Amino acid sequence: MSIRYTASIRSREPVSDDQTKWVGLQAIKWIDPAGKERTWEAADRKTRKGEVDAVAICTIIERPSSEPHILLVSQYRPPVDGWVVEMPAGLVDQGEEGKEGSTRAALRELQEETGYGGPSSGDGSDGRGELNVLETSDIMANDPGMSGANMRLCVVKIEVADDAPEPVAQPEEGEFIEKHLVPLKGLYLTLQEMQRKGYSVDARLAHFAVGLSIADAAAQGGKGAFITAFSSTGATPRS
Repeated sequence: MSIRYTASIRSREPVSDDQTKWVGLQAIKWIDPAGKERTWEAADRKTRKGEVDAVAICTIIERPSSEPHILLVSQYRPPVDGWVVEMPAGLVDQGEEGKEGSTRAALRELQEETGYGGPSSGDGSDGRGELNVLETSDIMANDPGMSGANMRLCVVKIEVADDAPEPVAQPEEGEFIEKHLVPLKGLYLTLQEMQRKGYSVDARLAHFAVGLSIADAAAQGGKGAFITAFSSTGATPRS
């Protein structure tokens, strides 16, 4: 597996708030617990249409003859000048209110970025499988030390036949997205292997992967379980 596309930074320069479309910079005046007035600089999205900015999708793919996989994507992120492995995600549109609206946004973004998530043909010919939404979370802070941006997490399970074709993504103009099917077991170690191949990893995905490793070690028990959980060989993702 290797990075398929090429992209690069041409320049970086400061901008004022009236020059930006997506993100604005704010100076927040606040009083700390000791009564002292302070200033906090924060960057917030200008695109929020309701109570939540975005939704991420934790997608578990199950096939009869293989272990559960998680569906991930990678795309070039100019702020870090690199290809970042992450869960599929996207902005919530006007009118997509509450958890139901966030769920609709999640399935739309999942279909655009990966081909999964849309209505199935019912005969398996489109490869989308049988989809079940397991959970849509409450609103969560995204990066609270830097931004007021927030998001929900939608957890879905998709059952796919062994011989089902790979569904075709429907990216928007300007999106260059790779998708990766990665075994859930050993996810953290697999992400480390992807980093060695040149990818960056979204911290939220890495935290999720560490949590899986800790839960697996706790279930196994024994004095060396936690050490073993972080020292095994990572699995090879399907790209």
